[in-house]
Order: sequence, then C-alpha cells, then structure tokens
Amino acid sequence: MFAITNSVLLPASLVALLAVGIGLRHYFGPDAREARRRARSHGPVISQQRGPAIRLAVAVDKPKLRREL
Repeated sequence: MFAITNSVLLPASLVALLAVGIGLRHYFGPDAREARRRARSHGPVISQQRGPAIRLAVAVDKPKLRREL
C-alpha cells in the first residue's frame, strides 16, 4: 500500500512543480516585466494630494503680500 501511494504521489508532485515553474517563469520573464512597466507608465494618474508636485530641499522665503487699506 505504501509503495502505491508513493508511485501516485511522485508523478503528481512533479506535475505540480512543473506547473508552478512554468507559471513563475511566465510571471518573471522579461516580456511580463516589460508589460507591467508599460501598463504602469500608461495607466491613469490617481492622486488626491494637494500641493506642489516638486518639493524643494531648501527653504524658500516667499514675499509677503502687503495690503494697503
């Protein structure tokens, strides 16, 4: 009985490992990486942040607005 279980389990596990290997190869291949990069670059820009797009690393003094009454 033990020998029959191993004879069934071994081919099934080899088929499963082969399927996982093919799936990972497809996901991490150069074409898949390029497609993900292209989709990310051409996708919609979703940003709820308000403020300047670029923040400077230095403190910039803004001129004060003087209101004359």
